[in-house]
Amino acid sequence: MSDESHDENNDPLGMEGFSRHMDDVQTSLQKVSSGMELLANSAIRQGQDTENLAAHILAIETMLTVVLRQIPVDIAEVRAEAERRSMNSDGTDGSGKSMVVSLCEDILKRADD
Repeated sequence: MSDESHDENNDPLGMEGFSRHMDDVQTSLQKVSSGMELLANSAIRQGQDTENLAAHILAIETMLTVVLRQIPVDIAEVRAEAERRSMNSDGTDGSGKSMVVSLCEDILKRADD
């Protein structure tokens, strides 16, 4: 009797190979799970950073609005400065104006409210 037929008699359904294959699958799934956990933690951190940045911007806009109510500015000068600063930016608001100009105008408009 050859070694091959001896192996077949001891493991007629190939359970040893199946078991090794399942161990490999489990190892792969554990690696995927670890990667997904790292990705989730990164997404949570980025969300917190974005929330923090948004809060800072809102605080600055709020203080600027109060100052603008006390010291009016010429909107044409603000537009010119915003256009100068955003000259190399591709961001527009859909109407052809730069996003910076649109945001400045919005802040000034809200300061008048």
